[in-house]
Amino acid sequence: MNKKILNLNKPLITTYPHHANLFSILDLDQRSLSWIFHNYLLVILHHDEKGGYGLDFCSQYYPWHKFKLATCPMLITRVYQKEIILGKWNFHDFLVELINNENYIYFIRELADGGSHEVFISGFDLSRKEFLCHDFWNGVYGEKWIPFSEITLKRDSAFQNEWSTDYLNGVWAIEKTNQYKEPNEFYYETVLNFSPEDLLDILKEYIGMSNNVRTILRKDNRYLGLEIYDVMTEMLEKQKNNMVGQPFAIHPFHLLYEHKKLLSLAAAFTNSPTVKKESDLLINEAFKLRNLVLYCNHCIAEKGIYKKYEAIIENIMKLKNIELAMMHSLIENISAFTPSSKQNTSTFS
Repeated sequence: MNKKILNLNKPLITTYPHHANLFSILDLDQRSLSWIFHNYLLVILHHDEKGGYGLDFCSQYYPWHKFKLATCPMLITRVYQKEIILGKWNFHDFLVELINNENYIYFIRELADGGSHEVFISGFDLSRKEFLCHDFWNGVYGEKWIPFSEITLKRDSAFQNEWSTDYLNGVWAIEKTNQYKEPNEFYYETVLNFSPEDLLDILKEYIGMSNNVRTILRKDNRYLGLEIYDVMTEMLEKQKNNMVGQPFAIHPFHLLYEHKKLLSLAAAFTNSPTVKKESDLLINEAFKLRNLVLYCNHCIAEKGIYKKYEAIIENIMKLKNIELAMMHSLIENISAFTPSSKQNTSTFS
C-alpha cells in the first residue's frame, strides 16, 4: 500500500499535544464520555518559586495527573524501546508497518534546530515519502505532511515533563479497540459508567467539601480544584517582578476554558435551566478571560505595553465565584434526587 491515513476526530480537548492527540483518536460514545468525565473534571496546579505555574486535568483515580494513554480502556498501547527499533529496523519502514497495522504513532522527534518535540503520526504516503503529522502549527492544532527525512527519533532521554516521562524514551503504537463498548464486570466498568453520584463526588472534591484526592496531591505540592484560582493570582503577583516583558503563558487559560465546556457537558443530564444558564455563563467568562490574556500577549509583542495584571487577576476571581455558584447549584440538583430516581439515572444519557 503506497498511502494510508487512519481516521481521526475533532479533539474535545486541545490544550496540550498529549490531550489533542488522545482525544482525536477517541470516539465520543457514552462509555467513552464516562471515562473522560472520571479523568478530566478535576484540575490541578503546580508552580515554582518565581511565579511560573501550570494547570492540567486530573483524574479522581490513581495515577491522578499522569499521562492517560496507558490507562485508557478504549485503546491498546504498546511501547517499543528506541534501542531495539534503531538496532533492528529502518526507522521509517518500522513506522509504515505500524500504520499499516492500524496503529497511530507517538514519540519525541529531533528537530532541525537541535530541539525536540512530540509528534503524532496517523498516515504515510510512500510516493512522496511523507508522514501525516499532528501538532500545533502556528498555535493551532492541525495536520501537516512532513518528509521522512525530518522524522527522526530523539536518541537521548533528557526530555522532562510534568505529566509523564515514561513513554518518551521509545515509540508508542496506539490501536483503537471496541472491547470497552460491551459491558463486562471484569473490564473497567467503574470508569465506563459515570453516574450522578460520581459527578457529585468530583464536585465535592473540587470545591473542598471532601479532600481525598487533594490530600494526596498536596504531598506533591499540587493544588486542586477551586483553590487553583487563589494560587494563580499569587503566582501572577510574583511574576510582576520576575517575568517583566515576557508574555503570559496561555495554556492555563485555555485549559480553564476547555474544562468549563467539559464540565457543562457532564452536567447536561440534569436538564436544569438554572444549571444550564450558569454553565453557559461560566463558559463565556472563561472564554473572555482566555481572550483577555491573548490580547495582552498581542499588545506586549506589537506595542511593548505592560501586562494588565490587575484586570486578569480580577477576571480570575470572577471566574472562581461564577464556578462556585454553578457547582453549588449542580450539587443541590443532584442531591435532590430520590433514591429511586438515582437508580433510574445510573448513567448519563
